[in-house]
Amino acid sequence: MEHTNIETRDAETVEQLWQSVVPGARISRAEVIQPGLSWHAATEPGFGFFDYTIGSTMLVESDPLDHVVVGRIAGPRVAGTYRRERIDTAVPFMVVDRPLEIAFTGRIAGAGVSFARSEFDEAARRLSGDDTLRVRPTGYAPVSEQRLRYWSRTWEYARDVLLRSQERSPLVEQQARLLMLEASLLTFPTTLTEVLAAGRPARPLPAPVRRAKAYVEAHAAEPVVLADIATAARLSPRGLQYAFRAATGRTPMQYLRRVRLDAARAELRSADPSVDTVAAVAARWGFSNLGRFAAMYRGEFGETPSTTLRS
Repeated sequence: MEHTNIETRDAETVEQLWQSVVPGARISRAEVIQPGLSWHAATEPGFGFFDYTIGSTMLVESDPLDHVVVGRIAGPRVAGTYRRERIDTAVPFMVVDRPLEIAFTGRIAGAGVSFARSEFDEAARRLSGDDTLRVRPTGYAPVSEQRLRYWSRTWEYARDVLLRSQERSPLVEQQARLLMLEASLLTFPTTLTEVLAAGRPARPLPAPVRRAKAYVEAHAAEPVVLADIATAARLSPRGLQYAFRAATGRTPMQYLRRVRLDAARAELRSADPSVDTVAAVAARWGFSNLGRFAAMYRGEFGETPSTTLRS
């Protein structure tokens, strides 16, 4: 991913930075930008993750074009309009298909994530099991307080990985991207929400599941996405998702996390506590947040990673 950290008071630069994550963003009106824009972002084709503060009197129109944007904007004088309706921008909201208009005066703090529309649709098809599903919004606000908390915690984790970490790990960054994609799909009301509520059953397919497990176990130390496992299993991602859950009670990606936990435990057991650290072992197996790793580890094995290392 490309990482950008910049401060500027130039309106043209501000517009270009916004366009790097929301291609259709444009500044329609702007007064003196004071204080300047403080911008932090991680981007790659089809994905943008961003956090910023800026002070000005400004009107911004953001047309997502072929992207889905989820964000929040907090400030004392912010007015947001989406689908001809005033929205509370301090609460995370989703923009699909239609332009968003934001007018503000004074200092604001914004954050968000954007995905290519095609990636959003593909992920929805994997989760739903419907290869023809296209995501259409049925609202812009989170479906529940619980989902809102889930999205916010996921965003904070992704921010730590993508914007704050001094160590760049492609494996961990892709995990953060996938977690944000899934959290956004499950938090905001769309046609996917309706399909999942209907609860479609799945049929177990033991042979493909065995192939999927073998692939996960052989490639756990590498960046792995669901499509890779599905190819190895000789199933569509949708078919694998449902077959794997029916056969094992967990998703392929949950199984991958368990395999990585097992590998980290094996390494901790054989490690030298005077030389090796829990953080280093966790990072080697794709766990960038030591607190989350320790919590998952203890939940699985009934002891802390440091206890295993010292034993």
